[in-house]
Amino acid sequence: MASQYTTVNRRILVVLLFASISLRVAAQGTAFSYQGRLNAGGAPATGAYDLRFAVFNAVTNGTQSSYYLTNAAVAVSNGLFGVTLGFGAGVFTGTNYWMDIGVRTNGGASFTALFPRQPILPVPYAIFANTASNLLGTLTAAQFTGNLPASQVSGGTTNVVNFTNLNNAFSGTFTGNGSTLSNLNASLLATGTIADARLSTNVALLNTNQIFTGSNTFSGVIVSTGTNLFSGPNTFNGANTFSNWANSFTGSFFGNGLVGWIATNAPVVQAVRDHGYMLTNLGLVTVTLPASASLTNGDIVRVSGAGAGGWLIQPNSGQSIIGNFASYTNCDALGNPYTAAATDDYYLNAAASADGMRLYVVGSSIIGVEIFVNSVYLNTVSFTGSARSIACSANGRIVYAEMGTGGAIQKSTDGGVTWVSSGTATGGFISCTADGSKVFNSVACSGDGTYLAKFAGSSISISTNGGTGWSIGVTAPGTLGCLAVSSDCTRILAGVTNGLLYASANQGKSWTPLTSTAQDWAGAGMSPDGSKFAAAAIYSGTLASGVYIGSVSALPNTVTTTSIVGSQGGAVELQYLGNNQFMPVSSTGTVWAN
Repeated sequence: MASQYTTVNRRILVVLLFASISLRVAAQGTAFSYQGRLNAGGAPATGAYDLRFAVFNAVTNGTQSSYYLTNAAVAVSNGLFGVTLGFGAGVFTGTNYWMDIGVRTNGGASFTALFPRQPILPVPYAIFANTASNLLGTLTAAQFTGNLPASQVSGGTTNVVNFTNLNNAFSGTFTGNGSTLSNLNASLLATGTIADARLSTNVALLNTNQIFTGSNTFSGVIVSTGTNLFSGPNTFNGANTFSNWANSFTGSFFGNGLVGWIATNAPVVQAVRDHGYMLTNLGLVTVTLPASASLTNGDIVRVSGAGAGGWLIQPNSGQSIIGNFASYTNCDALGNPYTAAATDDYYLNAAASADGMRLYVVGSSIIGVEIFVNSVYLNTVSFTGSARSIACSANGRIVYAEMGTGGAIQKSTDGGVTWVSSGTATGGFISCTADGSKVFNSVACSGDGTYLAKFAGSSISISTNGGTGWSIGVTAPGTLGCLAVSSDCTRILAGVTNGLLYASANQGKSWTPLTSTAQDWAGAGMSPDGSKFAAAAIYSGTLASGVYIGSVSALPNTVTTTSIVGSQGGAVELQYLGNNQFMPVSSTGTVWAN
């Protein structure tokens, strides 16, 4: 075998040189041709033989660098054979290698190794050059130097490529989905169009229906031909045209002739032009009008009273309100006071029905109660003793009479015809609710008993919760002898001891005298809406006694610089006329002026 192997070795050199030329021309693939001569028994072999090849990194021993490649039934003729060897990519990387060759007869039991191993000469390393030229192998960064021309970079990559230098400049075209791009600066987008589908749903588009839910200001000219929904508080400053009848506006709009509503529970409100205020506070809410400098002729302010306490509109200094308002006037202009009997000079109290048709009067010299119907004395209903205080329901059918200070209370449910005992008073005077179901001692009460008022000297206290707390303080024109209030306590009737009878339509902020002669006022009553009242004065020295009743009606062209007042359920729309003057252009309920 040794002599045979020597012959094969000489053939290897020739064949490898030939193969290297072939690969340098083709420069593709990893297989190469291998030719040799095989002798058997000292003579050239002929027949079918199995040949096995492998690559090692040493001439003896060493490490096997490739798998065994077996060519079975290789035809050998007169000692010559030729095979194609392909160990795959990545074997020939520039390291010195030796070929290990084994031979056996075709189908033999084992291979006989030929010694020594033969060195791998230049031809297989053309495979390595071929691999490097096409970058199919692994190229370390240390092996790469210089600049790679842009013309040599082409094709695509499916692996992760990191460009970590912030100064990298890319002037070509990049393709891909861009899903992992980050830190992109949108301000650097200079060309191209972003598709609508890529925009946020919070971006308004020109060719689709819009929903504006924020606080928006539109200062230009707006022409709307589509269906738009504006649900936020919006400001339109331009000359705008909304020509589609399907436009839906659910927010508040403000402007000349366009007044939106604002619900507020505040006790004090500073009004702004072209705004409407729905007042829900339980107490009397004060609304101050806008300053004239901020107004244009025709501007509107609206107020509606949803709260039980009603509302009061306060002009600024120098402003006034002109209109037809209800107002209290001097009772002396209404005629002589009622007189039950010429001999009776000691009227202590009076109560009247809401319509003023029924009047009940008590006094120290009256045994029982004197009754007047439609300003005409009807009769005197007697019971044991005289009464000091009297109160009646709104319809005048339920009547309470207090028998002396702190005495028993008598009750009638048939307009004073019959009476039964109904408890004991605690002193002072009595009042009752509009339906007559509840009687109060030493306080004036509202129609439903929610509002109460009491006095001590010239101080009036008002409760908005049935007497649980007294949160409102009012100063009267003098030391009081009697007090009566409307259902919401905004209208107050107050008699000053040895003085005049006064009324207020704005919860005591200002007072209007109802008489011109001083008298000793002992008792008073007022209808739930404050439009009708009755008061009694006792004889005291030179001061005359008598019973006064009065009703309020609208007075034309009333000008007030103080305030106008409305009750719960009432509303008013004021328009600015210029020259610091407002005028109501519409109203609901009775509007009062002081």
